[in-house]
Amino acid sequence: MGDRADPVSPVRPAPISVMDLTDRRTIARGREPDPERVIQPSFNGQDPTALLKQVPHRGTTLPPRLDIITIPRGYVWFGPGVDGIALTAEGRPVAETAMFARGDATVSEARLREAIDVAEDWVTVVDCGWDNHYHLLTLAMPKLPFARRHLPEAALVLPARRPTPAADGRPAMLDQLLALDPDGGRIRPVADGLYRPRNLHLIWPNHSQAAALHLHDETFAYFDTLAQAASAAPARGGPQRIFIERVRDTRLLDPYAIRSLDRLLAAHGFEKVRLEQLDMAGQIRLFAGATHVVAAHGAGLSNIVFGSRRLRVLELNLDLDGGGTLRPWFLLLAAGRGQHYQYLNASACELADLTLGLAFDRLMGTGRHAARLRLLRLRGRFERMMSRWTGRRRA
Repeated sequence: MGDRADPVSPVRPAPISVMDLTDRRTIARGREPDPERVIQPSFNGQDPTALLKQVPHRGTTLPPRLDIITIPRGYVWFGPGVDGIALTAEGRPVAETAMFARGDATVSEARLREAIDVAEDWVTVVDCGWDNHYHLLTLAMPKLPFARRHLPEAALVLPARRPTPAADGRPAMLDQLLALDPDGGRIRPVADGLYRPRNLHLIWPNHSQAAALHLHDETFAYFDTLAQAASAAPARGGPQRIFIERVRDTRLLDPYAIRSLDRLLAAHGFEKVRLEQLDMAGQIRLFAGATHVVAAHGAGLSNIVFGSRRLRVLELNLDLDGGGTLRPWFLLLAAGRGQHYQYLNASACELADLTLGLAFDRLMGTGRHAARLRLLRLRGRFERMMSRWTGRRRA
Protein backbone atom coordinates (compact mmCIF):
# COMPACT_ATOMS: atom_id res chain seq x y z
CA MET A 1 0.00 0.00 0.00
CA GLY A 2 1.24 3.48 -0.75
CA ASP A 3 2.05 6.21 1.76
CA ARG A 4 -1.10 8.19 1.08
CA ALA A 5 -1.52 11.31 3.28
CA ASP A 6 -4.64 11.64 5.35
CA PRO A 7 -7.05 14.30 4.05
CA VAL A 8 -6.63 17.59 5.91
CA SER A 9 -9.80 18.98 7.45
CA PRO A 10 -10.38 22.64 6.56
CA VAL A 11 -9.60 25.05 9.38
CA ARG A 12 -12.76 26.75 10.57
CA PRO A 13 -12.19 30.48 11.02
CA ALA A 14 -12.25 31.46 14.70
CA PRO A 15 -14.82 34.07 15.76
CA ILE A 16 -13.58 37.58 16.43
CA SER A 17 -14.81 39.90 19.16
CA VAL A 18 -16.38 43.18 18.15
CA MET A 19 -13.85 44.81 20.49
CA ASP A 20 -10.99 43.49 18.34
CA LEU A 21 -12.23 45.10 15.13
CA THR A 22 -10.01 48.14 14.68
CA ASP A 23 -11.67 50.11 11.84
CA ARG A 24 -13.99 52.15 14.06
CA ARG A 25 -14.97 55.70 14.89
CA THR A 26 -16.82 57.04 17.91
CA ILE A 27 -20.17 58.72 17.30
CA ALA A 28 -21.53 59.13 20.85
CA ARG A 29 -20.30 59.16 24.43
CA GLY A 30 -22.42 57.71 27.19
CA ARG A 31 -22.95 58.12 30.92
CA GLU A 32 -20.97 56.23 33.51
CA PRO A 33 -23.29 53.67 35.12
CA ASP A 34 -24.21 54.35 38.73
CA PRO A 35 -26.44 51.36 39.54
CA GLU A 36 -26.03 51.51 43.31
CA ARG A 37 -27.70 54.92 43.26
CA VAL A 38 -30.59 53.67 41.12
CA ILE A 39 -31.53 50.44 42.91
CA GLN A 40 -34.09 50.83 45.66
CA PRO A 41 -33.83 47.83 48.03
CA SER A 42 -37.09 45.94 48.37
CA PHE A 43 -36.29 45.34 52.03
CA ASN A 44 -33.56 46.44 54.41
CA GLY A 45 -30.41 44.39 53.99
CA GLN A 46 -31.12 43.14 50.46
CA ASP A 47 -27.82 42.27 48.76
CA PRO A 48 -27.72 43.58 45.15
CA THR A 49 -24.48 41.78 44.19
CA ALA A 50 -26.16 39.18 41.96
CA LEU A 51 -27.89 41.95 39.98
CA LEU A 52 -24.88 44.25 39.61
CA LYS A 53 -22.37 41.69 38.32
CA GLN A 54 -23.28 42.15 34.64
CA VAL A 55 -23.80 45.92 34.56
CA PRO A 56 -21.76 47.11 31.54
CA HIS A 57 -18.68 49.24 32.33
CA ARG A 58 -19.21 48.90 36.09
CA GLY A 59 -15.87 48.63 37.83
CA THR A 60 -13.85 49.43 34.69
CA THR A 61 -12.04 52.55 33.53
CA LEU A 62 -13.41 52.11 30.00
CA PRO A 63 -15.52 55.20 29.17
CA PRO A 64 -18.80 54.19 27.50
CA ARG A 65 -18.81 55.02 23.80
CA LEU A 66 -20.87 54.10 20.76
CA ASP A 67 -18.81 53.31 17.67
CA ILE A 68 -19.36 52.72 13.99
CA ILE A 69 -17.31 49.66 13.02
CA THR A 70 -16.52 49.18 9.35
CA ILE A 71 -15.68 45.78 7.88
CA PRO A 72 -14.37 46.29 4.33
CA ARG A 73 -15.74 43.54 2.08
CA GLY A 74 -17.34 41.92 5.11
CA TYR A 75 -20.32 39.59 4.95
CA VAL A 76 -23.76 39.72 6.54
CA TRP A 77 -26.03 36.70 6.82
CA PHE A 78 -29.82 36.77 6.94
CA GLY A 79 -31.91 33.66 7.60
CA PRO A 80 -33.95 32.01 10.38
CA GLY A 81 -31.79 31.84 13.49
CA VAL A 82 -28.81 33.57 11.86
CA ASP A 83 -30.16 37.05 11.13
CA GLY A 84 -27.55 39.80 11.19
CA ILE A 85 -24.44 37.66 11.71
CA ALA A 86 -21.49 39.72 10.50
CA LEU A 87 -18.30 38.12 9.17
CA THR A 88 -14.96 39.63 8.25
CA ALA A 89 -13.58 39.48 4.72
CA GLU A 90 -11.77 36.30 5.81
CA GLY A 91 -15.03 34.72 6.96
CA ARG A 92 -14.51 35.11 10.73
CA PRO A 93 -17.90 35.59 12.45
CA VAL A 94 -18.19 38.58 14.76
CA ALA A 95 -18.99 36.84 18.03
CA GLU A 96 -21.41 39.38 19.51
CA THR A 97 -23.63 39.44 16.41
CA ALA A 98 -23.84 35.64 16.57
CA MET A 99 -24.34 35.29 20.34
CA PHE A 100 -27.97 34.21 20.00
CA ALA A 101 -27.59 32.19 16.80
CA ARG A 102 -29.73 29.09 16.64
CA GLY A 103 -27.15 26.98 14.88
CA ASP A 104 -23.53 27.14 13.72
CA ALA A 105 -22.42 30.71 12.99
CA THR A 106 -19.45 29.72 10.84
CA VAL A 107 -19.68 29.65 7.05
CA SER A 108 -17.74 27.33 4.75
CA GLU A 109 -15.32 28.67 2.16
CA ALA A 110 -17.56 27.31 -0.56
CA ARG A 111 -20.53 29.24 0.81
CA LEU A 112 -18.43 32.42 1.10
CA ARG A 113 -17.57 32.12 -2.61
CA GLU A 114 -21.31 31.97 -3.40
CA ALA A 115 -22.16 35.12 -1.45
CA ILE A 116 -24.13 37.81 -3.27
CA ASP A 117 -21.85 40.76 -4.09
CA VAL A 118 -23.32 44.20 -3.40
CA ALA A 119 -21.73 47.31 -4.91
CA GLU A 120 -22.73 49.66 -2.08
CA ASP A 121 -22.25 50.16 1.64
CA TRP A 122 -24.67 48.48 4.05
CA VAL A 123 -25.40 49.01 7.71
CA THR A 124 -27.26 46.42 9.79
CA VAL A 125 -28.53 46.84 13.35
CA VAL A 126 -30.01 43.45 14.26
CA ASP A 127 -28.54 40.37 15.91
CA CYS A 128 -29.86 36.80 15.96
CA GLY A 129 -32.12 37.63 18.90
CA TRP A 130 -34.02 40.42 17.15
CA ASP A 131 -37.27 38.41 17.10
CA ASN A 132 -37.34 38.86 20.89
CA HIS A 133 -39.22 42.03 21.89
CA TYR A 134 -36.40 43.26 24.14
CA HIS A 135 -33.72 42.84 21.47
CA LEU A 136 -35.82 44.43 18.75
CA LEU A 137 -37.18 47.36 20.74
CA THR A 138 -34.20 48.34 22.87
CA LEU A 139 -31.08 47.01 21.11
CA ALA A 140 -31.89 47.22 17.39
CA MET A 141 -34.41 50.01 16.75
CA PRO A 142 -32.54 52.77 18.67
CA LYS A 143 -29.56 52.32 16.33
CA LEU A 144 -31.62 53.42 13.31
CA PRO A 145 -31.32 57.19 13.90
CA PHE A 146 -27.57 56.82 14.52
CA ALA A 147 -27.26 55.01 11.18
CA ARG A 148 -29.29 57.63 9.33
CA ARG A 149 -27.30 60.50 10.87
CA HIS A 150 -23.78 59.12 10.60
CA LEU A 151 -24.03 56.79 7.59
CA PRO A 152 -26.35 58.66 5.22
CA GLU A 153 -24.86 57.04 2.10
CA ALA A 154 -25.19 53.47 3.37
CA ALA A 155 -28.27 51.34 2.79
CA LEU A 156 -29.95 50.46 6.08
CA VAL A 157 -30.97 46.81 5.80
CA LEU A 158 -33.14 44.57 7.96
CA PRO A 159 -34.37 41.01 7.43
CA ALA A 160 -37.39 40.76 5.18
CA ARG A 161 -40.47 39.64 7.10
CA ARG A 162 -41.19 35.97 6.84
CA PRO A 163 -44.69 34.45 6.62
CA THR A 164 -45.42 34.20 10.36
CA PRO A 165 -48.62 36.26 10.76
CA ALA A 166 -49.96 36.93 14.23
CA ALA A 167 -52.95 34.83 15.22
CA ASP A 168 -55.20 37.89 15.18
CA GLY A 169 -53.96 39.12 11.81
CA ARG A 170 -51.96 42.05 13.19
CA PRO A 171 -48.69 42.97 11.43
CA ALA A 172 -45.47 41.61 12.92
CA MET A 173 -43.94 43.71 15.71
CA LEU A 174 -41.10 44.88 13.45
CA ASP A 175 -43.64 46.24 10.96
CA GLN A 176 -45.54 47.98 13.75
CA LEU A 177 -42.39 49.65 15.07
CA LEU A 178 -41.27 50.74 11.61
CA ALA A 179 -44.73 52.24 11.05
CA LEU A 180 -44.14 54.41 14.15
CA ASP A 181 -40.66 55.45 12.97
CA PRO A 182 -40.94 58.66 10.87
CA ASP A 183 -38.26 57.30 8.53
CA GLY A 184 -39.34 53.67 8.67
CA GLY A 185 -40.14 53.65 4.98
CA ARG A 186 -36.45 54.16 4.16
CA ILE A 187 -35.47 50.82 5.68
CA ARG A 188 -34.65 48.17 3.09
CA PRO A 189 -35.94 44.63 3.73
CA VAL A 190 -33.48 42.01 2.52
CA ALA A 191 -34.33 38.43 1.57
CA ASP A 192 -32.56 35.53 3.27
CA GLY A 193 -29.04 34.91 2.03
CA LEU A 194 -25.34 35.68 2.51
CA TYR A 195 -24.29 39.11 1.21
CA ARG A 196 -20.95 40.82 0.68
CA PRO A 197 -21.38 44.60 0.47
CA ARG A 198 -18.57 46.99 -0.43
CA ASN A 199 -18.36 47.96 3.24
CA LEU A 200 -20.37 46.48 6.07
CA HIS A 201 -21.02 48.84 9.00
CA LEU A 202 -22.03 47.89 12.54
CA ILE A 203 -23.11 50.23 15.33
CA TRP A 204 -21.95 48.85 18.66
CA PRO A 205 -20.96 50.03 22.15
CA ASN A 206 -17.28 49.68 23.03
CA HIS A 207 -18.23 46.84 25.33
CA SER A 208 -19.19 43.21 24.78
CA GLN A 209 -22.62 43.80 26.37
CA ALA A 210 -24.97 45.23 23.77
CA ALA A 211 -27.05 46.71 26.63
CA ALA A 212 -24.29 49.32 27.10
CA LEU A 213 -26.32 51.11 24.40
CA HIS A 214 -28.65 52.12 27.25
CA LEU A 215 -25.94 54.34 28.74
CA HIS A 216 -26.55 56.79 25.88
CA ASP A 217 -29.23 59.46 26.18
CA GLU A 218 -29.83 59.43 22.42
CA THR A 219 -31.24 55.92 22.79
CA PHE A 220 -34.06 57.21 24.97
CA ALA A 221 -34.73 60.13 22.64
CA TYR A 222 -35.64 57.53 20.02
CA PHE A 223 -38.17 55.93 22.36
CA ASP A 224 -39.75 59.39 22.75
CA THR A 225 -40.04 59.58 18.96
CA LEU A 226 -41.93 56.28 18.86
CA ALA A 227 -44.16 57.35 21.76
CA GLN A 228 -45.10 60.61 20.04
CA ALA A 229 -46.01 58.70 16.88
CA ALA A 230 -48.24 56.40 18.95
CA SER A 231 -50.06 59.37 20.52
CA ALA A 232 -48.86 58.12 23.89
CA ALA A 233 -51.03 60.36 26.05
CA PRO A 234 -52.59 58.02 28.64
CA ALA A 235 -56.10 57.00 27.75
CA ARG A 236 -58.83 57.90 30.22
CA GLY A 237 -59.75 55.08 32.49
CA GLY A 238 -56.69 52.99 31.58
CA PRO A 239 -55.09 50.98 34.39
CA GLN A 240 -52.34 52.79 36.25
CA ARG A 241 -51.16 49.84 38.34
CA ILE A 242 -50.35 46.91 36.10
CA PHE A 243 -49.01 43.38 36.47
CA ILE A 244 -47.61 41.86 33.28
CA GLU A 245 -49.09 38.39 33.09
CA ARG A 246 -47.33 36.02 30.73
CA VAL A 247 -49.35 33.41 28.86
CA ARG A 248 -46.87 30.65 29.63
CA ASP A 249 -44.75 31.79 32.57
CA THR A 250 -42.31 29.18 33.86
CA ARG A 251 -40.56 31.70 36.11
CA LEU A 252 -43.09 31.79 38.94
CA LEU A 253 -43.78 28.16 39.67
CA ASP A 254 -43.97 28.28 43.47
CA PRO A 255 -47.72 28.08 44.28
CA TYR A 256 -47.17 29.78 47.64
CA ALA A 257 -45.43 32.73 45.97
CA ILE A 258 -48.19 32.96 43.36
CA ARG A 259 -50.88 33.05 46.07
CA SER A 260 -49.01 35.73 48.04
CA LEU A 261 -48.43 37.75 44.88
CA ASP A 262 -52.08 37.52 43.79
CA ARG A 263 -53.22 38.65 47.24
CA LEU A 264 -50.89 41.66 47.23
CA LEU A 265 -51.79 42.64 43.67
CA ALA A 266 -55.49 42.59 44.54
CA ALA A 267 -54.96 44.49 47.80
CA HIS A 268 -53.17 47.30 45.97
CA GLY A 269 -55.50 47.53 42.98
CA PHE A 270 -53.27 46.10 40.26
CA GLU A 271 -54.77 44.98 36.97
CA LYS A 272 -53.33 41.95 35.19
CA VAL A 273 -52.42 42.65 31.57
CA ARG A 274 -51.38 40.28 28.78
CA LEU A 275 -49.27 42.28 26.34
CA GLU A 276 -49.81 39.65 23.64
CA GLN A 277 -53.34 41.03 23.33
CA LEU A 278 -52.19 44.58 22.55
CA ASP A 279 -50.59 46.04 19.47
CA MET A 280 -47.43 48.13 19.86
CA ALA A 281 -49.23 51.46 20.02
CA GLY A 282 -51.52 50.06 22.71
CA GLN A 283 -48.54 48.86 24.74
CA ILE A 284 -46.92 52.28 24.49
CA ARG A 285 -50.08 54.01 25.70
CA LEU A 286 -50.49 51.51 28.53
CA PHE A 287 -47.01 52.15 29.93
CA ALA A 288 -47.19 55.89 29.31
CA GLY A 289 -50.21 56.04 31.63
CA ALA A 290 -48.94 53.62 34.27
CA THR A 291 -47.72 54.63 37.72
CA HIS A 292 -46.69 51.15 38.95
CA VAL A 293 -45.66 47.98 37.15
CA VAL A 294 -44.87 44.55 38.57
CA ALA A 295 -43.57 41.76 36.32
CA ALA A 296 -41.42 38.67 36.20
CA HIS A 297 -38.21 39.15 34.23
CA GLY A 298 -39.22 39.04 30.57
CA ALA A 299 -39.17 40.95 27.31
CA GLY A 300 -42.50 42.69 27.95
CA LEU A 301 -40.89 44.72 30.71
CA SER A 302 -38.92 46.53 27.98
CA ASN A 303 -41.92 48.82 27.59
CA ILE A 304 -40.93 50.74 30.72
CA VAL A 305 -38.94 52.88 28.27
CA PHE A 306 -42.30 54.51 27.43
CA GLY A 307 -43.15 55.18 31.08
CA SER A 308 -42.70 58.54 32.72
CA ARG A 309 -40.31 59.36 35.55
CA ARG A 310 -43.13 58.72 38.02
CA LEU A 311 -43.31 55.03 37.05
CA ARG A 312 -42.31 52.66 39.87
CA VAL A 313 -41.04 49.22 38.82
CA LEU A 314 -40.82 45.93 40.74
CA GLU A 315 -39.09 43.15 38.78
CA LEU A 316 -39.32 39.54 39.95
CA ASN A 317 -35.92 38.40 38.75
CA LEU A 318 -34.41 34.94 38.48
CA ASP A 319 -30.95 33.41 37.97
CA LEU A 320 -31.70 32.01 34.52
CA ASP A 321 -28.21 30.67 33.79
CA GLY A 322 -27.39 29.09 37.14
CA GLY A 323 -24.26 31.22 37.47
CA GLY A 324 -25.28 33.21 40.52
CA THR A 325 -26.13 36.35 38.52
CA LEU A 326 -29.31 38.22 37.67
CA ARG A 327 -29.80 40.14 34.46
CA PRO A 328 -29.68 43.92 35.03
CA TRP A 329 -31.14 44.98 31.69
CA PHE A 330 -34.35 46.48 33.08
CA LEU A 331 -32.39 48.21 35.84
CA LEU A 332 -30.47 50.01 33.06
CA LEU A 333 -33.69 50.96 31.27
CA ALA A 334 -35.27 52.30 34.46
CA ALA A 335 -32.08 54.21 35.23
CA GLY A 336 -32.11 55.76 31.77
CA ARG A 337 -35.67 56.93 32.36
CA GLY A 338 -35.02 58.08 35.94
CA GLN A 339 -37.62 55.66 37.30
CA HIS A 340 -37.89 54.01 40.71
CA TYR A 341 -36.59 50.42 40.36
CA GLN A 342 -36.80 47.48 42.77
CA TYR A 343 -36.34 43.76 42.34
CA LEU A 344 -36.72 40.47 44.16
CA ASN A 345 -34.47 37.47 43.53
CA ALA A 346 -36.62 34.37 43.13
CA SER A 347 -33.48 32.22 43.09
CA ALA A 348 -32.60 33.46 46.61
CA CYS A 349 -36.06 32.69 48.06
CA GLU A 350 -37.02 36.37 48.08
CA LEU A 351 -40.57 35.62 46.91
CA ALA A 352 -41.61 34.48 50.38
CA ASP A 353 -44.76 36.04 51.78
CA LEU A 354 -42.94 38.48 54.07
CA THR A 355 -40.33 39.71 51.59
CA LEU A 356 -43.00 40.12 48.90
CA GLY A 357 -45.02 42.17 51.35
CA LEU A 358 -42.01 44.31 52.25
CA ALA A 359 -41.31 44.89 48.55
CA PHE A 360 -44.89 46.07 47.98
CA ASP A 361 -44.55 48.32 51.05
CA ARG A 362 -41.56 50.01 49.44
CA LEU A 363 -43.17 50.12 46.00
CA MET A 364 -46.48 51.59 47.18
CA GLY A 365 -45.15 53.75 50.02
CA THR A 366 -47.03 51.81 52.71
CA GLY A 367 -45.74 50.25 55.93
CA ARG A 368 -48.09 47.42 56.78
CA HIS A 369 -45.62 44.58 56.32
CA ALA A 370 -42.79 46.55 57.86
CA ALA A 371 -44.96 46.93 60.98
CA ARG A 372 -45.66 43.19 60.83
CA LEU A 373 -41.92 42.51 60.68
CA ARG A 374 -41.31 44.74 63.70
CA LEU A 375 -44.01 42.85 65.61
CA LEU A 376 -42.43 39.52 64.65
CA ARG A 377 -39.06 40.72 65.86
CA LEU A 378 -40.53 42.02 69.11
CA ARG A 379 -42.34 38.73 69.57
CA GLY A 380 -39.10 36.80 69.01
CA ARG A 381 -37.25 39.01 71.46
CA PHE A 382 -40.01 38.57 74.05
CA GLU A 383 -40.00 34.79 73.60
CA ARG A 384 -36.22 34.67 74.06
CA MET A 385 -36.47 36.77 77.22
CA MET A 386 -39.21 34.53 78.59
CA SER A 387 -37.15 31.45 77.77
CA ARG A 388 -34.16 32.83 79.66
CA TRP A 389 -36.34 33.87 82.64
CA THR A 390 -38.01 30.43 82.75
CA GLY A 391 -34.60 28.77 82.57
CA ARG A 392 -33.33 30.78 85.54
CA ARG A 393 -36.38 29.89 87.66
CA ARG A 394 -35.89 26.19 86.95
CA ALA A 395 -32.24 26.50 87.92
